[in-house]
Amino acid sequence: MINSLLGQLRAKVENAHGLADSTKSELLELIKSLESHTTSNTSQHGVQLTTMVKTLEVSHPEITDLANRIATMLGNVGI
Repeated sequence: MINSLLGQLRAKVENAHGLADSTKSELLELIKSLESHTTSNTSQHGVQLTTMVKTLEVSHPEITDLANRIATMLGNVGI
């Protein structure tokens, strides 16, 4: 399931308009890193994912805010 979600996120970033090429590249690298960690040792997975999310939140606060609002809206409708 996580790989499917990361694939969807990758597609959205690749097709996003208005993002600087450097920002797209950085986000795609973070997604690639997340994808590689999904196949890594699960005991380390949580710590690594938390670190990566914090890095993303600091470097791209608007995107993480948007993702949080979307997740909240989906959760509120039961998805």
